[in-house]
Amino acid sequence: RSRSVRAPARPLSARSWAGTGHSWLPAGGLHTAAAMSAAGQEGWTLVAGQNLGGLSWSHLAPCLLGGALLLAGLFALTSLGRKSLPGRLAPKGSFNHEDPANKEAIAERKRDFARIVATKRDIWIFTDSSRSPGAVLPVELPSSGSSDTEDTAKISYQKLKFWLQGELGKIPGAVDLGLTSQWPVVDRLVYFISATPGFDFVMQHKVPPMHLQAKYVIMISKTGQVRAAWYAFVTDKVTPGATAGPFVVKLVSEDLNAERGGRTYSEFTYTANATRETDMEKVIAKHLPVIVKGIETDNWGPFLQA
Repeated sequence: RSRSVRAPARPLSARSWAGTGHSWLPAGGLHTAAAMSAAGQEGWTLVAGQNLGGLSWSHLAPCLLGGALLLAGLFALTSLGRKSLPGRLAPKGSFNHEDPANKEAIAERKRDFARIVATKRDIWIFTDSSRSPGAVLPVELPSSGSSDTEDTAKISYQKLKFWLQGELGKIPGAVDLGLTSQWPVVDRLVYFISATPGFDFVMQHKVPPMHLQAKYVIMISKTGQVRAAWYAFVTDKVTPGATAGPFVVKLVSEDLNAERGGRTYSEFTYTANATRETDMEKVIAKHLPVIVKGIETDNWGPFLQA
C-alpha cells in the first residue's frame, strides 16, 4: 500500500493543492502512467482517482482540458492579429547601396531626382528652422518643358546644391563654401532620391515591387549632419488600384555629409512594420518628435528604431 507523504516545498500553486488534502506520492512508488509522467515534475505526481477536496480527478480533468483549449484559442487569435512581414523583410535591418558606376547611370539618377522634385510634394525637409511636416524641398523647376530632360536634371541638381550651401552655410564649420565645386553630399542625396535604391531594396528582400505613396525626407542637424530617408507602403499581395499597403518600410541613410574614404556605397538602416494607416504623410508626421531629437542632438537612434 502506498502511503501519503507530505509534498516538498513547492511554488504557491503546488502548496495550495497540498492544503486541500491531496495525496502526493513519489514518482517511483506507483507504476501508473500518471505516476511515471511526473519525472519532469520534481519527482511528485497526483494520483488519478484520489479525492481532491471533494472533487475526483475525473471531475477535474475536463476543467483542465477546457482551460488548455481556451489558452490555445487565445494564442491562435493573437497570432492571426499579427501580420507576417512580406518577403525576407525583418522588423529591423541594414542595407547597403552602391553609387552609380558610370556616366549613364549617374545621368539616370539625376533625371529621376528631377522627376521627383517636379511633383512638388514628395521630398520633405526638416532643418533647425523648418520643423513642420509637409515642408517641401524649395527647388523650383522651369514650368515649360519636360522634367525628364538633361537640362532639367542639371537645373535640379544645381538648385539642390545651392539650397544645401545656404543651409549648411549657417552652421559654423559645417562646410567650406570654397570647396563645393565637387561636393559629395549633393551627389549622395541625388543618388538616393531616385527610383533605383528603393527598387533594389524591395527586390533584394523578395518583396513585390509595388511601393506606394513613396516619400523622401532630407534632414539637416544643428551640427551639419545630412541624412535622408525613404518611406513607402509595401504589400505581400499585389492589388490593382491599391493606394496603400498593409506594411510601411522606412530606409534611413548614414550621415551623407561625412567623410567615407574610398567607400563607394551608402549605408542604410531600415524598419518594416504592419500598419493600418493609409496616409504616408501621417506616418511621417508621427515621427516628428524623434526627427527633431536627431536635428537637435545628432541622436538618431530613436528615429532609426521608429
